[in-house]
Amino acid sequence: MNKSYLKQILTYFSKIYHLGEKINTLKDKRAKSSVKISTVTFVVLFGFMLQIRSFNRLEHWLKKGKFKKVLPKKTKIPRIDTIRRVLSNFDLYGLNELNNSIIETSTKNKVFRKGTIDGLKVVAIDGVELFESTNKCCDNCLTRVQKDGITHYFHRSVICATVGSDPHLIIGQEMLEPKRDASDKDEGEITAGKRLIRKLHKEFHHFADIIVADALYCKSTWIKEVLSIGMDAVVRVKDERLNIVKDALGLFKCREADKEWTVKKKSNNYIKIKAWDEDNFQMPNSDIEVRFIKFIEEIHSSSKVEIKESWIITTSKVTSVETLWKIIHKRWEIENNVFHQLKTEWHLNHCFLHSPEGVETVLMFIIIAFNLMQLYFFRCIRKFREKHMLQIDIIEDIKDEIFIIETGWRNPLFVKT
Repeated sequence: MNKSYLKQILTYFSKIYHLGEKINTLKDKRAKSSVKISTVTFVVLFGFMLQIRSFNRLEHWLKKGKFKKVLPKKTKIPRIDTIRRVLSNFDLYGLNELNNSIIETSTKNKVFRKGTIDGLKVVAIDGVELFESTNKCCDNCLTRVQKDGITHYFHRSVICATVGSDPHLIIGQEMLEPKRDASDKDEGEITAGKRLIRKLHKEFHHFADIIVADALYCKSTWIKEVLSIGMDAVVRVKDERLNIVKDALGLFKCREADKEWTVKKKSNNYIKIKAWDEDNFQMPNSDIEVRFIKFIEEIHSSSKVEIKESWIITTSKVTSVETLWKIIHKRWEIENNVFHQLKTEWHLNHCFLHSPEGVETVLMFIIIAFNLMQLYFFRCIRKFREKHMLQIDIIEDIKDEIFIIETGWRNPLFVKT
């Protein structure tokens, strides 16, 4: 190991994001305890940064003294049962504020000064299921009954994340609420999505130039909500039965493409793209007018040629079709670079703790750990992507270094200035 990633990462989080100070402001709803909330917070957050698979694994690390050298001397190490109780009664407001401060600091430090796609700051919004069970449930569980009659309990969140360039940061999340009182249905994803962007606008104001979403969000209510906060929407369209689709395709059938260009890929692979672009289409049951664009892609790879057709609507009148094509393709990064990573590397689909507040608390800890690590990889390590470095390799090095770091070294997160 050529350098101390452990020292570098903790110093970076302390100096740039003031993580130690923020941790000390967090609270829980317990009566007084001999274990400090800052200790529990650090252990859980640092555990998630190192991609723990379960709280049983975290318990093993605690018993083996894995956190001993990164905590102040004479610190009482919490037991895993204590950690579970703390997380079940955590102050979620403080945890959300911690993530907000990380996003605000990133913005001040001009992480997105060049935008994420062609000078525009683009975020994607989508829902993700956390885990499901046929046995365990809590008051905040969503439910679905399968064909075999068995009820499945699960939790789902709508997440907003930047797409287009590194680092991919999760701006915020909103949990879907279960059916309440006289309602016979759980809350829908679009309802939670609208609540999320209102919350983000209140916190960050203009947090993006464009919000991109999949075909589920092809609704006038969603478009209206995005416009109300001063941003533009880009939405995938799939339903051929919509009048707006029939009208647009009928119009485009009578004319040649408005734009053609080629995108080169690796080796001899390339994509020929044709775009048909028309403005002033009216959304159903509203007076909102949108721009409709049809793309036909001729994908050349080796000796094979594949043809794909896709449609989008957007409220942006000035964004070029080339940029809009990039945006709708980069939307997949919320699936590939965020959800896939969270589930395979950060073990988001594992039920660490099942309680009404505990599920969201754990989710927020994972999001904060993910954001901090993305910022470290792509802002602190020079040319991380160009050097083809692997995140897992650095995390494994940090795990090893916890044991060999010299005695007497003081974790900067716990050094008062």
